[in-house]
Amino acid sequence: MTAQSSPARYPTGGDYVDALQHPGLAFTDPQLKTGTVTSDTFGMPEPVSGNFASVFQVDTGTGQRWAIKCFVRPDPDRHRRYAAIAAALRTLHHPALIDIDYQADGVMVTGVRYPLLKMHWVQAQGLMPWLESQLSHPDRILAVAEQFAQVVTTLEQAGIAHGDLQHGNLLITGNDELKLIDYDGMYVPAIAGLPPNEKGLVNYQHPRRADADYGPGLDRFSAWVIYTSLHALAVRPDLWRRLRATDDDTKLLFAATDYLDPTTSNAFRDVRSAGPPHLARLADQLAVFTQATPAQIPPLQTVSLSSVATPMSASASRSGAAAEAPDWLADHLPAASASPAASPAGPAMAPPVYSFAGHLNLARLAVFCMLLAAGGAAAAALGTALLAVVPAIAWATIVLAGVLVIAGTYRAHPLIAARRQARHAYATAQRELAAAQTDEQNLRQTHQRLHADRAAQQQQLRQARDTAVHTRATETARSQQQLQQTLQGIENQRAHPSNQQQFREHQRLTVIAEQHVQAALNRAVIADNPPHMINTKLAAALASSGFRTAADFVGYHTVSGRGQYDKTYLKRTPGDYGTYVENIGEGRAKSLLRWRDSIRTHAESQAPRTLTPAQRQQVAAEIQQLHASFTLQQDNAKQRARAEINQAQATEKATQSALDTVERQQEADATDKRANLERRITGAQNTVAAARRYVQYRRAELEPMTKLSLGSYTAAIVKVAA
Repeated sequence: MTAQSSPARYPTGGDYVDALQHPGLAFTDPQLKTGTVTSDTFGMPEPVSGNFASVFQVDTGTGQRWAIKCFVRPDPDRHRRYAAIAAALRTLHHPALIDIDYQADGVMVTGVRYPLLKMHWVQAQGLMPWLESQLSHPDRILAVAEQFAQVVTTLEQAGIAHGDLQHGNLLITGNDELKLIDYDGMYVPAIAGLPPNEKGLVNYQHPRRADADYGPGLDRFSAWVIYTSLHALAVRPDLWRRLRATDDDTKLLFAATDYLDPTTSNAFRDVRSAGPPHLARLADQLAVFTQATPAQIPPLQTVSLSSVATPMSASASRSGAAAEAPDWLADHLPAASASPAASPAGPAMAPPVYSFAGHLNLARLAVFCMLLAAGGAAAAALGTALLAVVPAIAWATIVLAGVLVIAGTYRAHPLIAARRQARHAYATAQRELAAAQTDEQNLRQTHQRLHADRAAQQQQLRQARDTAVHTRATETARSQQQLQQTLQGIENQRAHPSNQQQFREHQRLTVIAEQHVQAALNRAVIADNPPHMINTKLAAALASSGFRTAADFVGYHTVSGRGQYDKTYLKRTPGDYGTYVENIGEGRAKSLLRWRDSIRTHAESQAPRTLTPAQRQQVAAEIQQLHASFTLQQDNAKQRARAEINQAQATEKATQSALDTVERQQEADATDKRANLERRITGAQNTVAAARRYVQYRRAELEPMTKLSLGSYTAAIVKVAA
């Protein structure tokens, strides 16, 4: 066994999986040696793999669980870096931070010791899924934002920077407690001078971040990004849908491209216009920071929770500002501040009061002129000398001009402009609500289609399984039927009379008798014992033609000569045409046949009548061998049928196994899709709820302004003028 603090070649994640099957041999830490490594469905240690390490969970069985980080890449500064980080974390004792234990020779793989990092296992949820489930709870989001600000401030005050602040390194426990994890890129004063070993997630990093920025202020830009995003989501949960693509797991609200040109960024525009002034200030500050250098960015400064306005409280504060604003300030207030609104949950608000700034004196003058014109017209009608010098049409023109002036100042009044903005905002909020409801409905329809598709898949699988069973049953029945037919055919052959002992003995005796007769015919030479009418010369002629014995011919036939002499042909076999022999006519041919028949008759009378014991034994042996061949044929037929049936069963089993694999995969895919859709539906529901609250907020903001009219405006002007 050898020990290495920084081996040139590090094990892979698979190497660690093999080694940690035996924790008692792999670990040096006493707690880990007696622990159990969490396994996957195959019983193998289950890692969570990254670019630099594989993390395993070890349960000691005493209620303690540890996260064990095993490195897959070398780093010559690792020992110094982690020793300094571990010491710095121990001095902070912050609830959001987790103490780490760097063990230089903590794990052995193939006989070589490698370092590991030991820390308490945190049972928590990632910030991203937690946010998606909490969009309808702004107070909880703001509480997490404050926890984040506290831990960032604690690190800053200690001269420490995390180095990779992003959603993936922020966990939320079941009690809504924030946990900051993954300290690989952390900066602590004790390692000043070492280069950074990672750059952090790009969507959270300043566009001008460089290696020279590796210091205590490294987290400032990332902290502002996260803090601003959390506050924005607490106020406007619909930004989650507006600024993020479906299943976007790379950012909260801002992306690296937004930092390059904040003036054209949708994210900065939407966050800035979300409503509360504090959020606009946060967005403006962050936009300014993108154009500064990382060193110029100040530490994170929290927003007082008492000043943070939710959609309902913001409306009340803006309404109060509009109502209490002095006359000279009305034209200088932002439109949002000049728009009165009422909280739906609070008491009904009085209609806003028209304010008349200096630039509205024209309206007052118009009213005065109209009153004067009205008086002039009356005087003209009564013939009053003083005012009658002005024609009535002039007075009418003055009245008309006054009406136009009043109407123009009415449209230009801040309250009327604010009402137009409020109406536009209310219509936009309604459109956003409709879009959110459409998204939710689409997701629900997709969920229903997923359910229907899954049912169709299951039906197809059932049909495929039924087909496999039917095919196996059909093949089995066919093999069994063919076997029965084969066995029956063999049994019929076995039982056939020709395959019985007695028949075979009779058949053998017949053959022996025929052989005996044939031998007698072969011995009967024509020349030696010439038949009647056959002399020596004719016997020689017959012999020269191949007819030497009684066995050489079986009959004859005569062909008419048609006026000439007839020809007789001796037949060697029954089907033979015959051979012509000179001077052998029909009479001599008959004589030869009689002679042959007499020899045959005599031989048949002398042939054996029974088989000898040896011959009977030979027949019995043949019968036994024949029946053995029948048995062998039956065995072979059974074996073939059994093989065919086994093959059909094996095919069905393989098909069912393949279908099992397909079903598991389909079920896993469906489960993932279902969980994803349900998560998205929950998020969509939260977005709808937030959009509905925002519509209520905009409606409450618009409601007091509905009583604003040209008539009420004119009445207010007349009252002021009077």
